[in-house]
Amino acid sequence: MRTFFSFYTLKLPIYLVYMLQQVEYDPRKFLNWIERLIKDNKSVQSVMTRKKLVKTPKAYALLVFSYSLIAVNIFGYIFMFRSDPIVLFLGNFLLVMLIAPFVVQLSLSIITFIAYRIIILPQKKRLIAESKKIFAQHKAVKIAVIGSYGKTTMKELLKTIIGQAKDVAATPGNMNVAVSHARFAKKLTGKEDVLVVEFGEGEPGDVMSMSKTLKPDYAVITGLAPNHLDHYSDLETVASDLLSVYDVVKKDHVYVTNESMMLKAFLPKDVTHFSATSVMGWKISNVLVSVVQTTFTMTKGKKKLSIQTGLLGRHQIAPIAFGAAIADKLGLSTREIEQGCMEVLPFEHRMQPRHIHGAWLIDDTYNGNLEGLQAGLKLLHELDMKRKWYVTPGLVDQGSETERVHKELGKSIAESHADIVVLMDNSVRPIIEESMKENGFAGELRIESNPLQFYRGIEHIVAAGDLVVMQNDWTDNYN
Repeated sequence: MRTFFSFYTLKLPIYLVYMLQQVEYDPRKFLNWIERLIKDNKSVQSVMTRKKLVKTPKAYALLVFSYSLIAVNIFGYIFMFRSDPIVLFLGNFLLVMLIAPFVVQLSLSIITFIAYRIIILPQKKRLIAESKKIFAQHKAVKIAVIGSYGKTTMKELLKTIIGQAKDVAATPGNMNVAVSHARFAKKLTGKEDVLVVEFGEGEPGDVMSMSKTLKPDYAVITGLAPNHLDHYSDLETVASDLLSVYDVVKKDHVYVTNESMMLKAFLPKDVTHFSATSVMGWKISNVLVSVVQTTFTMTKGKKKLSIQTGLLGRHQIAPIAFGAAIADKLGLSTREIEQGCMEVLPFEHRMQPRHIHGAWLIDDTYNGNLEGLQAGLKLLHELDMKRKWYVTPGLVDQGSETERVHKELGKSIAESHADIVVLMDNSVRPIIEESMKENGFAGELRIESNPLQFYRGIEHIVAAGDLVVMQNDWTDNYN
């Protein structure tokens, strides 16, 4: 009932258009969001907490349509029934007002569906076809970065390291879908030496489609996790999609992490692995991890690399080592590789350290997979600090794996020996909490119902010597 009554607000069109904007005007995702609101008994006002409506021409058009529809309903009714007896008039008017919000919602859904099919999809297909021609004519070395997690970090470190000696272009931010690749392709000059393109898997066939468009010379697979199981039937389907790159790229030019336990079960024979101990014939040793940097040594025959990077945690060793090894393969010098690794810093909201009032806060709120959360918990356990905090809302898009994944997360939290654990109060919180207790968690547990308020005020509750690891953050369409 709370959701039902929350729709009776003059700001309803703003909230609905915001929701459409956040799901890129995909009518299916929009209706799924509405369904979750009803299921979780949340108000429509709760959808807009992390961001605000971006006032684009498309958004303005939908707002004008929505408010016009409401006005037409009201004034049209008054005009048609103005001579009715007062009781009948008011009764019918109340009925019109009762259904008006749902008329707006339905109308927006229908318009968006029609526009998506008639305008947006054809436009996307045209852009992708154009990008395929651009990539085919481009002489640069093309590297595809694929995986359920770690893609953006891998892409950015490749760009930074190889960029010491080559002209490198990489897809911006987390723009990792086919239409983003198309826009990226249109901005290329044709003079680039290396293109690094991040592939995002959203539904079956995505990786194969993007591989055929780019036709990479090399591909690196960073890991497998049960993401997007609202669109993939199971983990095997996700793995099959990631590994479909083998149908386009030479087998010995596909490099696969050896540190993703979930991925190993689905790999073909004779895979070219890389890990925190070896990559492309390089041996890794002398690893040191702190709250501000990670250092290690790489040796291959008479070659030696002394690596220092701002990326935090042992799980970052393999990606950085791969970046150094592929840079060596592309002809960079020892000095250029070492300098490039030194310039690789934590990316925004990805194991990003911040010093506040004598405490260290590691912001990993863009992390959205189990293995990444477990890596953060291992770092929390390894570092020697006065008091350790762990903050998470859990994971989304886990589908049938939801219970298993969050039981694993609860177990890992217990094993980290965190002093204080803060869980956000949502649908997966009871699973995590129960698993923590079953696995002997002995610290303090706090439950927060307002994540944003907690994040904004955290600097006022930590003390000097504390370490706070914050992992994942549920976007508005999951809250």
